[in-house]
Amino acid sequence: MKNKAVRIILIILGIFLLLTITAFSYYFIATANINLDKSKLINMNSQVEIYDDGGNLLEEYSGDRVITDASLIPEYTLNAFVAIEDKRFYSHNGVDIKGLFRAAFNNVKSFSFKEGASTISQQLIKNTHLSGEKTLNRKLAELKLARQLEKDYSKREILEMYVNTIYFGDGYYGITQAANGYFGVSPENLTISQSAALAGTVKAPAVYSPRVSTAKCNERRKLVLKEMLEQNFITKQEYDDNISAEVSATERKDDLTSPYIKLVKDEIRNFLDQNAYKTTKLKVYTYYDKNLQSDLEQGVKALGNTNTDKKAVILNDKNKIQAFYSTCGDIPRRLGSTLKPVAVYAPAIDMGAIDACTPINDEKTDFGGYSPSNYNDAYYGYVSAKFALAKSLNSCAVKVLNGCGIENCLKYLKKTDIPITEKDNSLKLALGYTENGATLTEISGAYGTFVNKGVYIKPTAVKKICDKNGNVLYKDGDNSRRIFGEDTAYILNDMLKSTVKEGTAKTLSSLNFPLAAKTGTVGNADGNTDAYTVSYNGDYILACWVGNADSALMDNSVSGGTLPAKMCLNAWQNMRSRGYSPHDTFETDKVAKINIDKITYQENHLIEEADENAPKKYILTELFKKDRIPKRFSERFTTPKVESAEISVNYCDITIRLCLPDYCDYKVFRESGRLKVMVFDSKGQSDKTQFTDKNLMPNSKYSYTIVPYYAGKNGIKYGEEYRLKEIKTPPINFDGDEWWDKFFDFGF
Repeated sequence: MKNKAVRIILIILGIFLLLTITAFSYYFIATANINLDKSKLINMNSQVEIYDDGGNLLEEYSGDRVITDASLIPEYTLNAFVAIEDKRFYSHNGVDIKGLFRAAFNNVKSFSFKEGASTISQQLIKNTHLSGEKTLNRKLAELKLARQLEKDYSKREILEMYVNTIYFGDGYYGITQAANGYFGVSPENLTISQSAALAGTVKAPAVYSPRVSTAKCNERRKLVLKEMLEQNFITKQEYDDNISAEVSATERKDDLTSPYIKLVKDEIRNFLDQNAYKTTKLKVYTYYDKNLQSDLEQGVKALGNTNTDKKAVILNDKNKIQAFYSTCGDIPRRLGSTLKPVAVYAPAIDMGAIDACTPINDEKTDFGGYSPSNYNDAYYGYVSAKFALAKSLNSCAVKVLNGCGIENCLKYLKKTDIPITEKDNSLKLALGYTENGATLTEISGAYGTFVNKGVYIKPTAVKKICDKNGNVLYKDGDNSRRIFGEDTAYILNDMLKSTVKEGTAKTLSSLNFPLAAKTGTVGNADGNTDAYTVSYNGDYILACWVGNADSALMDNSVSGGTLPAKMCLNAWQNMRSRGYSPHDTFETDKVAKINIDKITYQENHLIEEADENAPKKYILTELFKKDRIPKRFSERFTTPKVESAEISVNYCDITIRLCLPDYCDYKVFRESGRLKVMVFDSKGQSDKTQFTDKNLMPNSKYSYTIVPYYAGKNGIKYGEEYRLKEIKTPPINFDGDEWWDKFFDFGF
């Protein structure tokens, strides 16, 4: 037994040794030609020129970094970064083995590379030598270069280079730009509280930047201060003095084009980190259109002072960003109902779960404890999916998502650049609730999928980047992928045109040119935090947002259909007044227009192809994917018929009461002996439910035949005759007083 245990241990050790040798061999092979390039660490003065779509110079600047010597930066400022980013910075040799194993274990559990365990040395290497992709080879290269970095430079030098190169968001590279840009001070004048805020921003500038969210910035600032105290970088008294000293960003002073320039800088940040040191000048060519930028800005500013932040963007039909305006950058926000077309209705149509006309019962519904409400708790009963989307009915959207399966819809959404996490696997997705939200350019790019026949193209502002000699270093290439079928995109476009005609984006209907749109509002009974309108046609996607970067509440009167819709309206009008000629979205032969029976649809909530003889007013024309054309056919107008009829006699008057569809008329024929005559035609009569044949002969037999008909598109269509039982009028009773009156009624 003992020998068997020893053998097992030896086998395990052998396997471990083999795996270790294999791992080290792979490491040395993968990193054989990778070496530290010191020039990338010290060359901070490359020039960048940014050009518009026509090749005109927009802006020129000398480098993204201004260097501040570590001796001029307060010790607590440097320690703030160590405390939150790399607490074992002074004890490791560039690689934190403990953190590396912890990250590896978590990555194995999640089957991903979502954790990197990057030390400050590794982050410096990644920012100056490598791409941002999460692959094993890149990570191995990072580890090797970090070790080399630590051999050639002191900890102080590494920390100095790190704080001077790290990105702080809002276009700020390095501690000098960040301190001045966010707080209006030089690095040497940063307070402990401001230092903690800047150190906290590094993890995710789009979330923790003091200009993006004061609340989230200060929440993370407190975490940094806590770490600084626990690691003895500040005293308890310094902690107490600063924990409540909240920070906020100063107002940014930018020129009119700076929001677009900032968008470009954010987009090329990784490229600059990897390539700016290889050349003395970079030329960045963008898709910027000065006329569209003016149309957009004037459209936003025409609202006047709304005491809110605003964002607006214009993408062309290939998702190239041609104009952008913002008072707070392109920060991610919750999307609300603007996500419904992308996350719910388009996937449902593409899967064949619904059609545009699918009836949905709009009612208050409990989904296992989750019971969403419509706006103002208004419910419509049975409505079409198109109407539900146009009116942004929450109950219907959740029903569709629940019916399709959340995972199935998420498969579509994950193909866009809308950030998705495991927490988003919830029915709240139908109402646009995602953990991380999305930027305005990201949701606009997702709508561009409907413009591009179901193909998604990643939005970009950058066309190409060249060196000073014109050599192309980067060029915008094919970054497209199909998400929805062409038929799905066409049907979705038609549905969102209804939002403009009769739905929440009706403000835009006054434009009287081809336009589809969707609005969205995020908030509660106490106020709204975000309001959107995304509008588009065959030429452009134009989207606007109103809210507050710090999530402060707006009045509930501010919704997607108000201020953002007005901003879009203004911008479209500015474009048209400049001579813009709008074009509709694409046409396709992959869908069919089918006439369906309106009566069956409204009364029985069923979809049947209409009878070819149906009058126009009893037809609904709807779009279907060709593999979804209705297989049920109505025969309602092929053979119109009387459903029931009763006959009665009162003296010498015979009354016929009948039940007949209201779209039908009828003729009544009377037979007496060998004579058959038409005695009544209901056409034009106000009361079609009965007819009285008056002043008939007493003591006589009569037979009646009813012939239903209607005026169809192919002329008059007669149905089956309905014969009533023979009836006899009573004889005159000369014993009563009535006989005399009846005698004269008969004409005697």
